[in-house]
Amino acid sequence: SMVSTQSTGNYSVVEMLKTCKFYVLYVIVMTMSLALLTGTEIFKELAKDTIADDHFLNVIGAALAICNAFGRLLWGVVMDKIGARWALFSAFLVITPGIVLLYWTRLMPWPYLINVCVVSFSSGIFTGIAPALVELFGHRDISLKYSICLSGELFGCLLFYLLSIGSVKLYSDLVFLILLAVPCGVSCIAGLIFI
Repeated sequence: SMVSTQSTGNYSVVEMLKTCKFYVLYVIVMTMSLALLTGTEIFKELAKDTIADDHFLNVIGAALAICNAFGRLLWGVVMDKIGARWALFSAFLVITPGIVLLYWTRLMPWPYLINVCVVSFSSGIFTGIAPALVELFGHRDISLKYSICLSGELFGCLLFYLLSIGSVKLYSDLVFLILLAVPCGVSCIAGLIFI
């Protein structure tokens, strides 16, 4: 296994907050939640406007939930095998183009379904945040460290809301999707370099 069972230290919460690695991980959590919100909303908006078959829309919704559940299981295994850094990088490598591809596949039901599944499956990487924290900062106060790190989801939600204010047809604009995919890509690269 490529993963070290020893963390780089057993940091206190205050010590953790003084590191660059924590803020990179925090931004990753924020952009992942932004990507997930986008994926979920895009799925509903694009599908509603372009796919007339309600039964097929229900299939897409069920597939989204199932893929996310299996993604959580698989990403846990992947993280145990290759470590937090490479697992997060791998997930972002899939999620970032997946968000943009949702726009291009919206008129093709089966490719759209496959793409929704890929994005949903990749979002299971959230399972890896706690092990990443342990790997980077040790077990000490892990629940508090985890809670602080997951507060990034809140800021991802707020950013999503701010980006979507005033837009009547939010997801018809490819530029909006690219603006959401860019932070994911930047987080991916920053995670690889700094974590």
